Parts: sequence; structure tokens; C-alpha cells
Amino acid sequence: MDLAILDFIQERVRSPLLDSVMLLATHLGDLALVWLVVAAVLIAQPARRRYGVAVIAAVVAAAAVGMFVLKPLFGRVRPFAAHGFTGLLIPPPSGDSFPSNHSMASFAAAAAICCLPKGGRGVSALKAGAVAVALLIAVSRIYLYVHYPTDILAGAVIGIGIGMLSVWAVGKLWPKAPPGA
Repeated sequence: MDLAILDFIQERVRSPLLDSVMLLATHLGDLALVWLVVAAVLIAQPARRRYGVAVIAAVVAAAAVGMFVLKPLFGRVRPFAAHGFTGLLIPPPSGDSFPSNHSMASFAAAAAICCLPKGGRGVSALKAGAVAVALLIAVSRIYLYVHYPTDILAGAVIGIGIGMLSVWAVGKLWPKAPPGA
């Protein structure tokens, strides 16, 4: 099923416009830079600082779990290498395919962002934007033939768990404000 989805995208969906959109989307996930920028903006706001720290913790934890634990454990060959695909639009990524670290880090960050308390200016838009960007980055990895759909799905699920765990851990470790402060 994974291969059928990848091939369907290449044969029926791919277009020059989508090529440009997906290249931009995948580069948003490179080094999790987009998420680190959001984290910096949150850290600059005292009321949201702990969530910015949680976003950074989520991205770092997701990257570490993916690169040092899960990818070596599963050792899944990337689809372009396994199936001789020669239409890559990006340089061939190194490393294993499962799970997608772009997806895992993106959904970890988006989950942490979605834990922001309701209220405040722009919080709902920030949450919706974070989910939309995470989805776009994940889909770009399938579109570009560098991950199977199951790599993306696993990365998203694991990333959400890591993001929520990061918010919880930062909340437990963050010093509480004294009463009346």
C-alpha cells in the first residue's frame, strides 16, 4: 500500500507548482528551524516561556529518539533507494527511512504549541498554523519520495507523544511563581 500511494502521487498528483510548494515545505522542516524560531518567539514572552522551552525540548527529544534509537532499530531503506526511483527533487537523504524525523520533530513541536493555554492574542491561529505546517512538512516527505506514508504516520504519532511529554516535563521542572508574584 505504501508504494502504491507513492507511485500514485508521482503519476497523478505531481506538478511543477506542487514541486515548488513541497520543496519549500520540506526545507521548513530541515534542522527544525521553523520550530526553533517559534520557540524563540514564545521564550521572548514571559507568560509563554515554558512552552517555548517545551518546543525546544520536544524537537531535540524527537530528533534524538529518531536518529539514535528508532532509525537504527528498524533500518528501513528509503523508498527511492529500495525502488530505484530517479526523480528526486532534493539530494538523496542519508540514513534510514523509519520513522520520518521531519515528521516526528514537526508534530512534537506542534503538539507542544497546541498545549498553550486558551486565550491570548493569536493563540488559536498559532495552534492551527503549527498543525498545518507540520502536516505540510510531513506530506512533502511522501511527495518527494524520501519516506513511505507509514514512516510519516509513525513519526506523527510518536512526535505528538513526545511533544505532550515535553510540555508535562517542563511543567514539572519549571519553578512555580510564588503566590502574589
